Amino acid sequence: MYMAPEVYEERTELKSDVWSLGISLMELAEGKNPYDGKNPFTIMKEVCAGSPPTLSSSQWSTDFVDFLKQCLVREASQRPSVERLLAVRISRWNEP
Repeated sequence: MYMAPEVYEERTELKSDVWSLGISLMELAEGKNPYDGKNPFTIMKEVCAGSPPTLSSSQWSTDFVDFLKQCLVREASQRPSVERLLAVRISRWNEP
């Protein structure tokens, strides 16, 4: 339930963990995994070909929603690295 699309194609890379972080944060925020209750084949189809999961509630900050969207970019080459995500977060924290 945490595997990035490229992992299903046996192309694991460091950015695969960014996807897993996004799924984990979504689970922590909403109290359940977005793929909860689905069978492994359905999860694989959704992860590899469906739209990335989104938060079901509008109660979350714009920054949090944006962070999750960046984590859950399907194509690993387009997904930000951990360093890039940290740089964005730190620069926003330092804004007046």
